[in-house]
Amino acid sequence: MKVFSVGDHVIHPLHGAGTITSITIRQNGGKRQKYYALHLLLDDIILYIPVTCSHQVGLRYICSRQKAVQIMEGNFGGLPPQPSSWNCRYRENMERIRSGDICSVTQVVICLRIRNRRRALAGSEKRLLESAEKILYSELMLASGMGREEIYKKLEPQWKRPRRY
Repeated sequence: MKVFSVGDHVIHPLHGAGTITSITIRQNGGKRQKYYALHLLLDDIILYIPVTCSHQVGLRYICSRQKAVQIMEGNFGGLPPQPSSWNCRYRENMERIRSGDICSVTQVVICLRIRNRRRALAGSEKRLLESAEKILYSELMLASGMGREEIYKKLEPQWKRPRRY
């Protein structure tokens, strides 16, 4: 099990990246437990994650600056095939996000951006895209030190290119 410290930049696979601001002890159902207080970068909220469950949740250190630059340059692996059925597509994209892998999250963002360019996304896919972008941008912002707009400008060419999937 990874042990994080105050000041560490980490990512929660479903909420995005932030900084551990403290490790507190809180009462939970009659038991006292240690919690990481994770201040989320883009939402400006604090998320409390039990230290004992952090591995199960998928809490991990953010990617390196080098990895962030590679992703912004388009080196995140090929785009996976996207099923034509929206519910299969939604399920597969959600699995990619839950994996916590930055390359997989990037693939979700780009695939949904491409699909949105061709045809308007359904409401559930729009929310999925917003969530995936928040997760991706927050990690890239902390890893690279760049702002959201700079990152957007670097990623935008990836979904403007014609691609088949």
